[in-house]
Amino acid sequence: APRRALVLALLLLATGAMAQETPLYRPSQDAELWISGGIELRLDKDAQKRIKKAKDGRESGKLTGEDLERAEQRAAKAERSFKNRFRMSGELGYRGNENLTSGKLIYTVLGMRYRPHKYARLTMEHRYNFRGPYSSNTHRIDVQADTDKNFGRFTAGYRLVYQHEFVVPIRYRDILRNRFQLAYRTKAFPVDPYLSAESFTAFHYTGNKLIGLRYGIGAEWQLDKDHALDLSLRHDREQNLPGLKYRWIFGIAYEFKWRK
Repeated sequence: APRRALVLALLLLATGAMAQETPLYRPSQDAELWISGGIELRLDKDAQKRIKKAKDGRESGKLTGEDLERAEQRAAKAERSFKNRFRMSGELGYRGNENLTSGKLIYTVLGMRYRPHKYARLTMEHRYNFRGPYSSNTHRIDVQADTDKNFGRFTAGYRLVYQHEFVVPIRYRDILRNRFQLAYRTKAFPVDPYLSAESFTAFHYTGNKLIGLRYGIGAEWQLDKDHALDLSLRHDREQNLPGLKYRWIFGIAYEFKWRK
């Protein structure tokens, strides 16, 4: 009987310990609101005019013979020009909870992008984070390569990002991000829905590991040629971290293309 009582007591203690530890491994839930506005400076105004002139002349039949040949040569040269392939960008963003009463950070981004090939784009960005009075401001460098290809009305895209944040080595400073996206170009409306999935892998002196997954659904609304609005819902799931957190993220992003 004493032995049975001892075993029963140990089982009760183990059950109690397990019951206390379970919440520590249960991810907490959170909701956030991300708002951003961006501007893209494009220096391709003259190049686009030459490309459009050759295309319209060929399709309408207004340009023929030597005139069409010269127009197409100028268009080809304009398409290969540095100004047509180069972009500069800026962004201002805010991140807080879903009702805007608790801001987490405000950030600015300055970037440059170059397209060396039809299916390849290279981007470098610098981001500065203003984190408020109770946290230290930080900044980071992002190096990005992305590509996409059309399949009828569908567009499949892939983006690779390496980011280095200038913080103490004990934190995760170097992260590799892989994102896959599938978009659909609608015919009747200027609204293009998309699905995305992204992974986050940290490189650290304690070992490299997957630290996050992010799934998204959204739509880009092309207001006109130079203005676009992006609305999205993302689900962010931390992986292999203490105090795991899952987030639902509501995103609103505006972009203006400034052509010169």
